[in-house]
Amino acid sequence: MATFEELTAAGLRAVANPSCRGAALDLGATVTSWQPTGQADVLFLSRDARVSEGDEVHGGIPICAPWFGWGRDDVPVPRPHGLVRWVPWRLVDEVIDDDATTLVWELSGDDVAHLPGAGDYPADITFRHEARFGDALTLSLTITSPTTSFVLDQAFHTYFAVSDVMDVVVGGLGGLRYRDYTDGATWHDSTEALHVREHTDRIYDGAPTVTITDADRVLTLTTTGASNTVVWNPGPDGAQSLRGWAGDEWTGMLCVEIGNVQHNAVTVPAGGSHTMSMQVAVRPVKNSA
Repeated sequence: MATFEELTAAGLRAVANPSCRGAALDLGATVTSWQPTGQADVLFLSRDARVSEGDEVHGGIPICAPWFGWGRDDVPVPRPHGLVRWVPWRLVDEVIDDDATTLVWELSGDDVAHLPGAGDYPADITFRHEARFGDALTLSLTITSPTTSFVLDQAFHTYFAVSDVMDVVVGGLGGLRYRDYTDGATWHDSTEALHVREHTDRIYDGAPTVTITDADRVLTLTTTGASNTVVWNPGPDGAQSLRGWAGDEWTGMLCVEIGNVQHNAVTVPAGGSHTMSMQVAVRPVKNSA
């Protein structure tokens, strides 16, 4: 696990209020913990996570933008998952209410101009991320381009902590088409709830309300401004090859990500912006009916 000194250097932000405890890093504006009062942490963070500038943080909710994964088909990119997760953001506001805490970060084009691939995007691009820690966790990412139109891929790459991924049921994706990247990126139709048993890497064409039913709780994801749901787990073999990841941890997490990727990438017009939001709520299984 990253040391306290390493987390502090990455801009550790601790949150505590009557509704929850939580944490985030200025590095990538990455939320790393959300623990509603009386509950276990909803988010997974690898015990071997690396949190220095330039590291890919395996855990929490990294932000992927302005591209996702290795980019759209026929659009090569120099590194995975964009520009913004690799550098520190500026915390510009902290709002403390009676039952919630909101952290707000901003990032400019100048802050990422030194990274490979930045030259393919507007120099005056700006990013704003708001994370509200309360009885629900709410994230909102706004990306603005004052002078130049561009195509944007993005995602909240959320790592959820689960008791055993092979017992988890992901609901809400039935009836959607998905592209299976463990099967040559071929398209399939989803007809039922998803059970993860091995390496899973699917991009669903749609972002409905999704439920993640674990042993004793149900997580519910609702979104606005998103058109895709991504489900990923490295499986036992993939977990062994990831830097900053303990190989035995694959059964204790599941990534369910929302975004706009591949043919659902959005065009941000000159002088315009795009906002994508996600809310995560939790309830006991006994109340799931």
